[in-house]
Amino acid sequence: MTETNKEKVAKGGSDGGLRSDRLRNTPILKLLITMSLPAIFSMFVQACYNFMDTVFVGAYYTGLDGGSGAAIQALSLAFPIQLIITAFGVGIGVGANAVVSRKLGEGNVEKANRAAKLAVFLGLVGAVLMVVVGLTASRAFISALASTEEASQSQTVIDYGAQYLTIVTTFSGFSMIEIICGRLFQATGNMRVPMISQMLGAVINIGLDPLFLFAFKMGVAGVAIATVISQFVAFCFSVIMFIVTKQDVSILPKGFKFDGSVLKEMAGAGLPAFITNAVGAVTYITLMITMKGYGMGEVPQEILGLYFRLNSLIFMPTFGLMQGSLPILGYNYGSGDKKRYMECIKYTIMFSAVFMVIGVTLFEAAPKAMLGMFSPPPEVLDEGALALRLIAISFIPAAFGITTINGFQSVRSGGFALMMSLFRQLGIVIPFAVIFGRFGSFMIWLAYPVAETLAVSIFCPILFVRIRKRFQEKLKEKEGT
Repeated sequence: MTETNKEKVAKGGSDGGLRSDRLRNTPILKLLITMSLPAIFSMFVQACYNFMDTVFVGAYYTGLDGGSGAAIQALSLAFPIQLIITAFGVGIGVGANAVVSRKLGEGNVEKANRAAKLAVFLGLVGAVLMVVVGLTASRAFISALASTEEASQSQTVIDYGAQYLTIVTTFSGFSMIEIICGRLFQATGNMRVPMISQMLGAVINIGLDPLFLFAFKMGVAGVAIATVISQFVAFCFSVIMFIVTKQDVSILPKGFKFDGSVLKEMAGAGLPAFITNAVGAVTYITLMITMKGYGMGEVPQEILGLYFRLNSLIFMPTFGLMQGSLPILGYNYGSGDKKRYMECIKYTIMFSAVFMVIGVTLFEAAPKAMLGMFSPPPEVLDEGALALRLIAISFIPAAFGITTINGFQSVRSGGFALMMSLFRQLGIVIPFAVIFGRFGSFMIWLAYPVAETLAVSIFCPILFVRIRKRFQEKLKEKEGT
């Protein structure tokens, strides 16, 4: 028996097979649904963290010093750093997910293990970095973005924002490593543990928010502490499940060796995922600065922050679908099964389009009702309704765009996924907003549908060319063995 087979037997189920064998044998539609539903639920629950924070903060501060507008703006200014934190976790996790699922598809359990251990190590490095950022840069960051007409209001926004951002950033390592562990579970076909982890964290967060706000009167600092506690619990659950249950890969440090070739493979899929999220933060910051520079006041900034809270709920089902489909795509690419691969692509596009149609309907039909959940000032409701209706035009092309990026990642074409991510944000949204924003915030909201439509029109055809080329290479590899 070879060493690889021994490892398979040791790590597999009672029959000696790997848990991930279901990625090869289960009918694609059933597999995609069973893989994606837990991921969709997990992502939806994850979106509830920031969403519910803002809902409770808006309700608590209504009528208090600074009002709900100051508190909402403060959380809006802190949001891009939270995006970057998530980007670290998602980037490392997606990179590990792609490599682990592909290596398991190829039968190379040893390299799959190396990728899993390396992912957790990178998460620890990112956690240390965020401690430094949280303790040294939070107030300066909020101060640079704050845009208000009154000095007293500006100071209130800065104080609120600095309190919240310092806490959530300093202790964000728990969130990053939990995200990474979730993607590793998903790479082996285990969607249940990430779902339970996310649900556990969200329930605790939603329970602690009103307790710390309305009972203990802790303000935005209390909301931040509630978020950190919930993330810590989710982190503990994920790590314990990896240690006490049999999995196809291990995250324990025993036997860890830094492998440059594995890091390179992880970067191919993970770097585009990181940049997609991080560029979103860069775009967000640039739009905030543009609004401040053009003297638009705090209302557009508040709208942008609230849109991203709502956006997370609309887009999370699609992102969950991508989480569920990526291991299937990666595994069947690794095994050279193009028929199953293309069938998965077809269903992924279909379901993501359905999710986005629902999102468009909600944004176009009831924008004020959606914004009203955050208890914003009346002027935010009026201008925000127009903003949501304009941005909603981008949702359908965005569904195809997200699926395209996912496809690039699954066939080791991370460079194209990266180019598409950069093109959507840096290539269109930022220049469009900066150049035409002088004519009003209307043009800033319009930048989103322009960017998504152009990006998918250019890169979707490229994806199918890359898929054909990659599977031809796989076929030649098999014929040569």
